Amino acid sequence: MRNIHKIYSFLVIVLVILSSSFIYTNKFALSTLELTGVAEKYEFFKPVINKLMKKGVDSAFIYQLLSDSSTYFNEKYVQISVPSYKPKKSSNSNDPNRVYPQFANDFSITQITKFIQDNYEILDKMEQQYSVSKDVVASLLWVESRHGSYLGNHNIVNVFLNQALVDETDFIEFNLKRLKEKYNPDKKETVELQNKLKARSKSKANFAINELVALYHLQDKLPYKSTELKGSYAGAFGISQFLPSSYSRWAVDGSGDGKIDLYDVNDAIFSAANYLANHGWKSDSASQRKAVFAYNHSTVYVNTIFYLSQRVEDYQTKLFFLPLKFQILSF
Repeated sequence: MRNIHKIYSFLVIVLVILSSSFIYTNKFALSTLELTGVAEKYEFFKPVINKLMKKGVDSAFIYQLLSDSSTYFNEKYVQISVPSYKPKKSSNSNDPNRVYPQFANDFSITQITKFIQDNYEILDKMEQQYSVSKDVVASLLWVESRHGSYLGNHNIVNVFLNQALVDETDFIEFNLKRLKEKYNPDKKETVELQNKLKARSKSKANFAINELVALYHLQDKLPYKSTELKGSYAGAFGISQFLPSSYSRWAVDGSGDGKIDLYDVNDAIFSAANYLANHGWKSDSASQRKAVFAYNHSTVYVNTIFYLSQRVEDYQTKLFFLPLKFQILSF
């Protein structure tokens, strides 16, 4: 193993030498940038690589990421916003009971109910172990990934490699230019926007680095290669849409096959429940809402999960008292 690491270290050194011929002269023509070789990738992502190596990530893992065809520069991953700057005004933005309208419908209720019926045994086992409601977990997994039918097609290594660049001066200038065109701020507002953008960029880049480090430490635990992971634009993956750092801390084997695969419904159910249980889920409403808020830091998200779970509970109660023929027709 040490010899392999030495070989990879040598290859990285060679890449440094070769990359000296790579000159990127227009950081704002990002949409036309193509990195055609490992040496060019090394030079372009060098700020990220330096941070990873300082955190103990070895050169073998770094070379693995750079040599994979799925890693490349993608402009949309370095485009960041500043949520705290000039938030959009909305007539219902202050409504404490607001929910996501795309989920507040009968179709969602029937799909969640069907999911509970199809997976009742594993959900019942989960509920007994974690005391987390079946309806809540089923509703959460519906909102996260439509129970696995909408997993996202973004290569998460690529997402994090690109996001980790956003605190570099060139990319701060790139995003400032974008946001100025969007908001047209005056001189004073530009200073405010720039300061908030710098803080946001630093936080986003640190987040991305930490997720890459988490992937590095998960190499022997994941049932798939890091570069094969596909998920959301934010870098979450699986039916439960976990980040790598969440996987390392709260993902569990629900199927009992010795692997933790978040694309497996059993593991996804148990992992989501384990997450909620470890974030304060108890029998009272306040602690339950707090636990779901930890899953996604949005009051609207929390409202949506409990709106759906309550409607599902009511719907199942209604089905229980209907004759069998009507229960079948209801789907």
